Amino acid sequence: MHSCFTLSHPLHRLFSTFPRQFLCNSSRMTLVAGALHTYVTEVCASVSIGLLLSCSLSTWGFPAVSLPRMALPDSPIKFTPNQESWFATVQLLMCAPGGLLGGVLCERLGPRKLLLLLAPLMWASFALMSLASCEVVLRTGFPEVFLLCCRVVQGFVGALINPVTYIYTYEAIGNRLRGTLTGLLDGWSSLGMLLCYASGCFLSWETVALLVPSITAIPAFCGLLFTPESPMWLGRKGKEEAAREALTKLRSAAELTEELEVVKNTPAAETSFKNSLREVCQKPNLLAMFAAALVIFTKEINGNAVVAIYIVHIFQFAGVGLDPNLSSVMVGSVRLACNCVAVVLMHSLRRKPMLSIGTVLTALSGASMAAFFYLQNSDYDVSSLGWLPISALTAFTIGYATSVGPLCWLLSVEVLPGPVRSIGCGTTNAFQAITGFLISMSFPALKAAIGIHGVFWSYAGSTLLCIVMVVIYIPETQGKTLKEIENYWGNMCKKSKKELPV
Repeated sequence: MHSCFTLSHPLHRLFSTFPRQFLCNSSRMTLVAGALHTYVTEVCASVSIGLLLSCSLSTWGFPAVSLPRMALPDSPIKFTPNQESWFATVQLLMCAPGGLLGGVLCERLGPRKLLLLLAPLMWASFALMSLASCEVVLRTGFPEVFLLCCRVVQGFVGALINPVTYIYTYEAIGNRLRGTLTGLLDGWSSLGMLLCYASGCFLSWETVALLVPSITAIPAFCGLLFTPESPMWLGRKGKEEAAREALTKLRSAAELTEELEVVKNTPAAETSFKNSLREVCQKPNLLAMFAAALVIFTKEINGNAVVAIYIVHIFQFAGVGLDPNLSSVMVGSVRLACNCVAVVLMHSLRRKPMLSIGTVLTALSGASMAAFFYLQNSDYDVSSLGWLPISALTAFTIGYATSVGPLCWLLSVEVLPGPVRSIGCGTTNAFQAITGFLISMSFPALKAAIGIHGVFWSYAGSTLLCIVMVVIYIPETQGKTLKEIENYWGNMCKKSKKELPV
């Protein structure tokens, strides 16, 4: 009996190639599924980190919506002017010791584990604040002290969270998404403040204290439960099998082998705190750490902390018919949008020109605010200039969020050589906290001494002076390798030695 089909028959060719095609398609589907799982895990880790950072930075925006409500005649909370100033700024002061301790605890416990411990503490510090106006607390006679203690805890926990979020993002996210997701961290910070501004328009400060951490810290905690520990940290601790398992969840097949080699070949000496401390004493590293501190000082001297904390008060003081809370929401929304734009710009523009443009814009905006308040203080009719305060603060926010804020953080890390990057990041975090605290804490006193116009004039002038120093002293890091940046400081020291006899 003859076969129904010959070897050349189309149906015979179809059935003979079907198993091979099925296997190829099955392999492709497996690769796509693996890549999709990796992508989802990375995004889940990034969103969880971002939400926790939003909760941490909402402590900056909370005084802006709570202090005006607490100052109302029927409020049970009666802050003195000095207590009010401490309530607004004490979290910045706590960032100094917390920032240094955060790096040590992160290396000892692991970034993911530390964040899981800190998320409930941050939520609890907010939730306790919502109880300050309860009858039980009011009977003690010290609700103001109770609120200040909660703010101290918030500041310390937030100081531990902030550097760890950058470390975990850098080490857990692969090369494909690392730049984008790290750049978005400043956007998450803006989101935390915007949530406070927006909810403060409609809700009491007690409700805001309970709502904001509930929609940020709780989802962040749940998301971190499903993400692996930092593979780099596991590798530094000699847990190669656990590091391999974590990398399998976080990296594509193409990246897996290369990153495992990086983990295995990282000497323990490079990550030790003692070795970093010894390296600090070398002159090139000292110059680099001074450069990082200068960049951070430029970031803070423009009055960014004052604008974030006292934005509602500033609009109230302007008194030109604008709703202060709604104006704060508008400025906060602009800041969040500009943070997203900054992520795109940082990949294509050179660092120093971009930073210079943003810094000049913040200085001009501060000068415009100073001119408005000077005219107001001189009994000039400013009713026709009602657009100026919100326009100036919006321009300030665009300059800061698109350029100064994200670029200063990035530059302060990039200019640090590898041996001192760990201790240098902790030091610059502490320096930023102390600088921000002193500037924001002194705002009420300076306003009383030289007027609010004098305060903004001083911010604008100091900002322009600092950017000149940054342009002269700081190297351009766009397109440079880490080794080239390290060599810059070494070459600077050699050059100074050669020129010294002359």
